[in-house]
Amino acid sequence: MKRTLLQVVQEYLDTTSGFYVDSIYDTDESQQVAKLAERVYYKMVQEFPNLLFTMKEMTLDSLSDATRPNYMLLPQNIQKVQESKIYYNVSKTEGLTYKEVSYLPPLDFINATNRSIGSYTLLVEGFDDNKMVVATNQFPSYCTSFDNKYVVFDSYHSEYDTTLQSSKSKIVVSGEEIFFQEDDFIIPVPSHLSEAYLDMFLNEALTLIYQQPIGMIASRARSAKIKLQQDNRTLGSSRGKKRYGRSGIIGSYVPRGHGYE
Repeated sequence: MKRTLLQVVQEYLDTTSGFYVDSIYDTDESQQVAKLAERVYYKMVQEFPNLLFTMKEMTLDSLSDATRPNYMLLPQNIQKVQESKIYYNVSKTEGLTYKEVSYLPPLDFINATNRSIGSYTLLVEGFDDNKMVVATNQFPSYCTSFDNKYVVFDSYHSEYDTTLQSSKSKIVVSGEEIFFQEDDFIIPVPSHLSEAYLDMFLNEALTLIYQQPIGMIASRARSAKIKLQQDNRTLGSSRGKKRYGRSGIIGSYVPRGHGYE
C-alpha cells in the first residue's frame, strides 16, 4: 500500500503517542518528521541505486552544436546509465531501428577513433581542447565520456542529421523522483516496498529522538535493508555484471579531481 507524506508522518505520531495532525505543517514536530521522511527516501535511492523504482527510460540531450556534431549531453539529476548502454536509431527511413552504441573507456575510444583526415571525416575540437577525427557518413558505433557530462561518439551521418539527435537516442538510467513537502504527496516507492520504506523511516526517526534503536522496529528495518539488497524485478535481473574500480554516471572512467563515486 502506497502512503502519502501526511500518512507517514501520522504513522510516526501514532507510534510515539504524539499529537494528531491534519497537515504536516500543523506543528514543528510534524514538519521536522516530514523532512526526515524526505531524507530517508533520498538515502534509499543513493544506497540502493539499482532498485526498480529508480529506473526509467530516457534520451540523451542534444547539444545542437554544429561544430561538435558528435557530442550529446547526459540528462541532469541522474545517477547512472544502466550498464553504460546507449542506443541510437539508425533507420534510414522514418522507422525505428535501434542499434547499441558500444561504450569504450576513454583510452580505448581514442585508439578506436585514431584515424586520418580524409573524405567523409570532420576534425572536431572538444571542450578540453582535444581534437578527434569523426566519420560523417555513418551512424555512431562507439561512445565514451571524459567528464560524466558529455557523451562523445565516433561518428554521425551528415546525410540525415547535422548533429546527433536526442529523439533518436535511448538509455535506461537510475534516477530519483523529486520529493515534495506536501500533505498529499505519495511517497514514490512501489507498493511492495512501501512497508520496507516505512520501517526504515520509523527506525531512523525514533533512533534520532531516543538516541537508541527501538528493538522491534530496528529489526524490521534490518530486514527491510536485506530485502532492498535482493533482486526486486518481476522480469529479468536488476543486477549488472560485476564491475571493478570507481564508477561514474557512464562507464568507469572518472577524471582526476572530480570525485565521482
